[in-house]
Amino acid sequence: MYTGEPDLPDFTIDYYNHERDAERVLAAWQSAFGDRFRIDERALRAVALTTGPYRPGDHFVARRADQVIGFVFAQLVQQSDAPLHACLCAIGVARSFWRHGIGRALLSTACEAASQAGAVQIRLGGHLPRFFPSVPQVLPAAADFFVTQGFQVSAPDAAVYDLIQDLTDYRTSLSVAERIQKCGAVLRSAAPEDYADILAFHNREFPHWQPEYAHVIAVGDGADILIARDQQSGELLGTLIMFTPHSQQMRGDVLWWAELGEPLGALSAVGVSAMARGRGIGLALVGRGTELLKAHDVRVAHVGWTNIPRFYEQAGYRVWHAFDSGWRTLR
Repeated sequence: MYTGEPDLPDFTIDYYNHERDAERVLAAWQSAFGDRFRIDERALRAVALTTGPYRPGDHFVARRADQVIGFVFAQLVQQSDAPLHACLCAIGVARSFWRHGIGRALLSTACEAASQAGAVQIRLGGHLPRFFPSVPQVLPAAADFFVTQGFQVSAPDAAVYDLIQDLTDYRTSLSVAERIQKCGAVLRSAAPEDYADILAFHNREFPHWQPEYAHVIAVGDGADILIARDQQSGELLGTLIMFTPHSQQMRGDVLWWAELGEPLGALSAVGVSAMARGRGIGLALVGRGTELLKAHDVRVAHVGWTNIPRFYEQAGYRVWHAFDSGWRTLR
């Protein structure tokens, strides 16, 4: 726990308890972020209670009497090709308590807990379920804060992006429809007999996405995986993950119900095998996936954490927010 000396002595930091703290954290969140990045209890529950990378001891609140005046949410991530690291998913302090060292105390507490758990590094932004892929560029003071706390923050020209599209009047463009027709692949939702192939495909081509696909299958949402198989050989060439109002909502593929409106959906983890790139299969998957989101009553579609926004813009998406990446060594 934090052992420094902030200049507001009558507050404490302890573990987040969803039943006790959710309503107060939502109030602190609104105070901290104002009219941007609004969330509801479902989003908080997905981050705080979803099994997987999140553990109860990774989230903390700053409390003054019976008021929550700050919060921090973190997660531990173990990837097959990297040491254990932590992700800082969200941190905020109620506006009337800014500049009293509370954010610094919360961050120190989260970093200490991650280090004790064995993490060698902490990164800004979370894995699924997540709020932010990193630090929003519309909050420049946030990036400045992390720099003062020893984080390396990337230059704006190395940003990652979230994109959105209103599907109310969506029609697949002629160019994207042509890709779907001429890419030489059959596009369809995955069936149980495809699951082993999907996991082997990602273990080979995109190992960092393999856990996400495994989780979608494990919670019974395998049909939310859109696959592309070669028309001639049947070989698996590409995949993406869809999220609709009919999916298990606590998967948390997108958490911005309060900010973007409902019904809300998402596309993520679009991947095409190295040998099949250049045939338009990726754009065909995005186009067909967007059609399926609309067919499942999605009004707003979200694409998160990409460094190639122009690819998605071809299918009608537009940049919602840009984010600067950052990290700090813990040991």
